[in-house]
Order: sequence, then structure tokens, then C-alpha cells
Amino acid sequence: QEAKKNWDYNKGSNPYEPLPQLNMFTFQLSAMIEEKLLEGQTIGETTYDFAFDLNEFFSVEEGKTTFKHEKDVKKWLERLTKNEKYPFSTSALRKELKHTFWLLDRVASAKALAKLLGDDAVFTHYKIIIAAGDGRDLNEEADAENEFTITLSVGQLTTGVTIPEWTAIMMLSNIASPALYMQAAFRSQNPYHYSEKGKYYKKENAYIFDF
Repeated sequence: QEAKKNWDYNKGSNPYEPLPQLNMFTFQLSAMIEEKLLEGQTIGETTYDFAFDLNEFFSVEEGKTTFKHEKDVKKWLERLTKNEKYPFSTSALRKELKHTFWLLDRVASAKALAKLLGDDAVFTHYKIIIAAGDGRDLNEEADAENEFTITLSVGQLTTGVTIPEWTAIMMLSNIASPALYMQAAFRSQNPYHYSEKGKYYKKENAYIFDF
């Protein structure tokens, strides 16, 4: 982005011009479950502060298809669409985030989240694609044939794949590897040009939403 901004046009056209601006927003997801933060945990005579863990937050009940913290995950989804400055909180933001990539830790979590998204008043209008578990090539599904898509992944499509329609990635797992984090983070920054109602557009912005 620095090279794009400081390009010397005496050298010719700017090769970085098609790249969207990459914007990163971080959210403290633990603030959504304040009652647990206040409770902490008592072991013996010692009370320990609640330690938030992203993979635990999206963990699934053993042998079931529902989240352990189903109520909290539903609350999180609701805040995504209603709280000011959250990714899907306005129609303008939803229009800019028509196609997004959500990275989770487990296949079971992706399937449980897909079910909740399908039941949500806002997200029910999205084509939910689970890129996990069966190894299918899903490039063709996450495209303009569907006006709104959400691709749920547990690692697939984070490298070597270009789906230009993606405008954002949602980091919903603990990623220990900086390399994997960076590879995933840049999935949304690919150049993309498209036409709509006779007008020509290009993707100006891409987003990382880190929880």
C-alpha cells in the first residue's frame, strides 16, 4: 500500500493501482459476554479471572451439532447486524460486504455456524458455503451467481486461491502461525472489477475483521 501511494509516475503506470486499500478492524468479542467476565472461576479459595478463548467460544457440544455457548454465539451474530460500527450493521455495509470469508477452527463449528446463519433474519438471505471437510473445489460457488455469500472455512482456501468477489475476512479462530494469519488476511485484497446496472466499478476497499 505504501508503494501504491508513493509510486513515481515518471516510471510509468502504477502497477499497484488495482489493489484495494486493506483496512483492519479489531473487536473485543469477550466484552459481549460480560457476565462471564464478572463471574471468573473459583478453584479452592482462589478466584481466577475469566480467560476468553476464541476456539472455545465457537466449540461444539460433544456428539452434537450445536455450540456449547449457543446463546452467546447468537448474541454475537445479533451484534454483527445491529451494533453501530459492526460489519453488517447497516445496509450500506452489507452491500460492501456481499461476499466474505470466515475462518474457524473446526469443521463442526463451521457446520453449527452455518445453521445459525441460515436461521438469522439478516443472514438468511446469504448463500452459506462450507469450505471444509469434503475437499470440494468451491471457487465457482463463491461468485456473482449469488448476490450475497458467506464462505466458512477451517483452513481451506487460505492459500493459492483467488476469489476476487471477497471483500472481507472474519478471523474467528486462534491462529498460532503468523504465516497462516498473513496468508488468510490477504484473501480479500485481490483486484476486482465489475459492472452493475451499466456502470463500471472496481473494489476500492478490503477488510480484515479480527475478533
